[in-house]
Amino acid sequence: MDPVRVLVVDDNHLIRRLLDLILEGAGHAAVEADSGEAALGFALADPPDLCIVDEAMPGMSGSQLIRALRTSPDQRLACVPVIGISGRAGAREDLLAAGATMFLPKPIEERAVLGAIARLLATKRWLPRAGRSTA
Repeated sequence: MDPVRVLVVDDNHLIRRLLDLILEGAGHAAVEADSGEAALGFALADPPDLCIVDEAMPGMSGSQLIRALRTSPDQRLACVPVIGISGRAGAREDLLAAGATMFLPKPIEERAVLGAIARLLATKRWLPRAGRSTA
């Protein structure tokens, strides 16, 4: 199986680096974005297989980014699985209401991240990038 390409979106460099190490250690490929705006640009240029998105960021919030993905005319973006992350009380509801597929609380735990990705892979509600049709 080809590695899953994960877009990691967080304004905190340490969180992005931690997720990058977790993902690469599991054989996945991570692409980092430090803002919602940068992430949207990356996603439009080359849609990821999955996104991990922080809620609280300057500029475009995680919820705003997820809404932009969900309303994209490109079905590869509209249907991309998104794991929302946050340490803020109430963020779970906000991220899920915006269209996140799953939620994980901060602090990030390796087992939780890899378990969430495994559950998304098992659902087969989406196809790996090599098998996707273009929109």
